Amino acid sequence: MRPVSPSSLATPLESGVRTVIGHHRSYAAQAFQAVRWGAPSVFVATNYAYLSVPWLAWPLSPLLHGGLVHVVPNLLTLFAFGRIVEAHLTTRRFAAMAAVAAVASIAALAGWGLVFGSRPYVAAYGISGVVFAAGGFAVVHFPAHDQATDLELLAVLFGVCAVALVAVESIGAAASLSPASVNVGHATGLAIGLGTAALARDCADVPVVEVTAGSGSEPGSRPESIGAGGSPSTGPDGSRPEVDADGSRPEGDPDGRPSGGDNA
Repeated sequence: MRPVSPSSLATPLESGVRTVIGHHRSYAAQAFQAVRWGAPSVFVATNYAYLSVPWLAWPLSPLLHGGLVHVVPNLLTLFAFGRIVEAHLTTRRFAAMAAVAAVASIAALAGWGLVFGSRPYVAAYGISGVVFAAGGFAVVHFPAHDQATDLELLAVLFGVCAVALVAVESIGAAASLSPASVNVGHATGLAIGLGTAALARDCADVPVVEVTAGSGSEPGSRPESIGAGGSPSTGPDGSRPEVDADGSRPEGDPDGRPSGGDNA
C-alpha cells in the first residue's frame, strides 16, 4: 500500500502492470486467438448489423466495434481497470455506471455527428465510454484514500491520462474551430465516471470521521471506516478487512465500414 500522491503514481508501473497481466492472462490469450482466427469477424459483424438490421445494431452498439485495433484495447483496459473500480462500488452502482456510460456515450456520438459531422452518420459504436467512466471514477475516488494498492495507483494514472486526452482534444477542437474532432463518447463516459465518484462517497474503505455528542471521541483518535449502510466496515470479530496477496481488496467506406461511422 502507498499514499496517493503525484510522486507515487509512477511507482506502480512495473509491479502493477505485471499483476494486471497475471490476472488477465486468459483474456490476453483470447484476444490473441481473435487476432489469429477472427480478424475480419469484428468489422464484418458491425457492417452487417448497421447496414442490414439497424434496429438491432443500435441497442447492441456498445458491443460492436470497427475492428481489432478498436475492440482489443477497449476490452483489455476494461478488464484491467473495470475490475479495480468494481471492487469499490456495489454491484448495482457499478452496473448503473456502466449502463449509463454505454448508452450516453453512443447517444452523444450520434447526436454530435448529426450536428457537427460533415456527412450523414449511420453508425456509432464502441465500449470505450465505459472504459473512460472507469478512469474518471478512479481519478476522483482513490485519492480520497490514505493508502492505495499498486493496481489502484495504476487506475489513477489511467484516469489522469483519460482526463488529459479529453482536455487536449477539447482544446484542439476549440483552437481549430472543428468540434467534430472531439470524441464526445470519451468525454461523456469520463463525465459519468467523475459524477459517480462524487456521489458514491460512502465506500466502505474510505475513512470517515463520525463524531456524536457524548461519544468520547478525542482528537487524534483513529477514524472509523463507515460502510454504505452506515456501519463500521469491520468484521464480526471487530477485525479490519484484509487485502489479498496481490494488494487488491476482496470482494460505407472503401474498407466496407458503414459510412460516417464513429466509435467510442
